[in-house]
Amino acid sequence: MKIRTVFFDLGNTLLYNQRLNSNSIRIACEKLAEAFQAFNYPVHPNELAEKHFQNLMNYYNLREMDYIEHSADIILSHTLEEMGFSHVPEEHILKSLKAFYASTEANWYLTDYAIDTLELLQNQNLKIGLITNASYAEDIRQLLQKYHLEKYFQSVIISAETGYRKPRQEIFDLALYSLVSSPAESVMVGDSFMADIWGAYKKGMHTIWFNRYAVSSQLMLPLCKPDAVTSSLKKVLEIIKTFEKIF
Repeated sequence: MKIRTVFFDLGNTLLYNQRLNSNSIRIACEKLAEAFQAFNYPVHPNELAEKHFQNLMNYYNLREMDYIEHSADIILSHTLEEMGFSHVPEEHILKSLKAFYASTEANWYLTDYAIDTLELLQNQNLKIGLITNASYAEDIRQLLQKYHLEKYFQSVIISAETGYRKPRQEIFDLALYSLVSSPAESVMVGDSFMADIWGAYKKGMHTIWFNRYAVSSQLMLPLCKPDAVTSSLKKVLEIIKTFEKIF
């Protein structure tokens, strides 16, 4: 079977972040609260930061159960409503979120061989797509622009814009449809065994588990085995050529 399309995950695949934890999120909430307070709302930044941090933690736990994505602006609006601020202008919401993500974006770095691999795949006339779980699409586009990645993708599917997170089949359906690709001629490359590998496996896609930054405690489903495993993106094209011989 000829492989025609390769989909990548973003976080801890093409980019990596080894500082994304509750402490870094708390710091980002503090930056958000400072930005919001600058609009002269009668709120103490520490109270807003703590309230939004708790709401985010609750939301992050919930979305890992139902795999439904709510955008960051909606989550912040709910926090503000709980603190008595309804109908906050969109400009204030967006500037506050900009401060939040400016803090977290600084911790992302380009994975070794990411650009080289995308160049190689592009030179092979393969279609390349991105499927990423993220609650703020603008943050993803900023990262793609910062690391000059956007030019490689013919399709960018972000859970914040679809309402569904991987491994939900709906987000894979949208990705395949966007590049007019069938599961049998498509490959998913990602670090999350549940989101990327299990999700793509259920869709009938080929899978490459990039485990360099994978969490060691990740659930490995007994009924799902990745078609290939690698700790280096440099191996992706070689693996794809192997797929074409054996599938």
